[in-house]
Amino acid sequence: MARSIATRDAEDMEETQATGCPLTAALNAIGGKWNLIILYWLNLESRRFNELQRLMPDISHKVLADTLRLLEREGLIARIVHSEMPSHVEYKLSEYGESVRPLIESVRSWGGDHLKRAR
Repeated sequence: MARSIATRDAEDMEETQATGCPLTAALNAIGGKWNLIILYWLNLESRRFNELQRLMPDISHKVLADTLRLLEREGLIARIVHSEMPSHVEYKLSEYGESVRPLIESVRSWGGDHLKRAR
């Protein structure tokens, strides 16, 4: 039986704390398939859930929701609930999440170079 994402995340966090490995901690926080892509889009401006889903049409509703929860739990994004009518929720990089900006740009730059090499 497959473990749920929430269970896996909790186990990954326990493993990171037990080993104290900085690389493991970084990969657990931002190493998921969609994590850096979501952080990239939130790096540009705050966005609503449906807007993120339109920007990443291949991500499922459940995976987007789970990934946003993980990034919020890691302190990398902030979830802002607007109560004016109609009420809505936006996501943005947290103050701590802004520390990931150089990494996002480095990975994006490397990806561009990698695409050129592959041609």
